[in-house]
Amino acid sequence: ATGEAAQLNALLNSASSPSSAATATFAGASSAATAGANQPCVARAVRLRAAGHPFAARYALRLCRNALARVRLLGGIHGQFTFKTESGYKTLAYERGVIESISGSDVTVQAVDGTTWTWVLVGNTVVRQDGQQVASSVLADGQQVFAGGPVVSGIYDARLILIRPAASGSSAPPSTPAAGS
Repeated sequence: ATGEAAQLNALLNSASSPSSAATATFAGASSAATAGANQPCVARAVRLRAAGHPFAARYALRLCRNALARVRLLGGIHGQFTFKTESGYKTLAYERGVIESISGSDVTVQAVDGTTWTWVLVGNTVVRQDGQQVASSVLADGQQVFAGGPVVSGIYDARLILIRPAASGSSAPPSTPAAGS
């Protein structure tokens, strides 16, 4: 796995680890695959420094070592990556959007472009809010989330769901005036 697929795969595999473990994974400490995925990032920082941009180089290295920041750099609203592993092909997917509904272990997320995928909460699903791991019971309709995980037989297994903070200025909808007011 290389590039964006390796970044997403490493993040999903380290979702339940403390952030320092995830950072170590992206620094290349845990596997050759993630080290290989990190090389273009480090090479970019070296080129920036050589071009006389030391601050940009330092920022690039910081992103290289921060798993979540690297996934955020993937951009996009939703997508899938398929790559070959020693045991065959593996497909990973991610989606940014709003939780439309929750039913049992199914969480339906709708992206801003209207794409709707249903993510299944599995035994090793990790839900994070404000950098902390939380119970899946905190998931609620209307929350902005990032969901990611493998696609297995057409099913989107949610390995990681990040709850985005509520936008500032968004509060409860205004109340309607009482009848006769």
